[in-house]
Amino acid sequence: MTFLRNNQGFTLIESLIAMFVLAVGILALNTMQISSIRGNTSANKLTVASTLAGNSYERLLNVSYNDSTMDPATNPHSDAELTGLQLPSHVSSVSWNVTEWTNSDGVDNDGDGVTDESDELNIKVVSLNVNYNDGSPKTLTISFYKSGML
Repeated sequence: MTFLRNNQGFTLIESLIAMFVLAVGILALNTMQISSIRGNTSANKLTVASTLAGNSYERLLNVSYNDSTMDPATNPHSDAELTGLQLPSHVSSVSWNVTEWTNSDGVDNDGDGVTDESDELNIKVVSLNVNYNDGSPKTLTISFYKSGML
């Protein structure tokens, strides 16, 4: 019994096609790597902005209700009012606005269906903004309430 053997190997065309397929695969991996690096950089900047916002939130939450940093008359407040706060290079500013609820504004501030009631006193609404750059300007906002009640 005899077997026919082909000892000629791969042709030049077959080798070129295989190298082309390999090159396309490597380029796809390269594109995926670049996209991954951009995503990680963006996530890092958002994490730093979030950490800075959390730090600022804690500082504002711990100041007195009547502190100058919580005065609605001087809106908008800026990061210069928070002693020792250092902004990372991609964060342009930290600012916040304070609104004080009153029980004579004709508004249902607490959403219970009743306007101008006694529990709408001594509450401030704070909107804290961290402005940062991630290739384009972005803002991270935290809103919270501060009560003057004991």
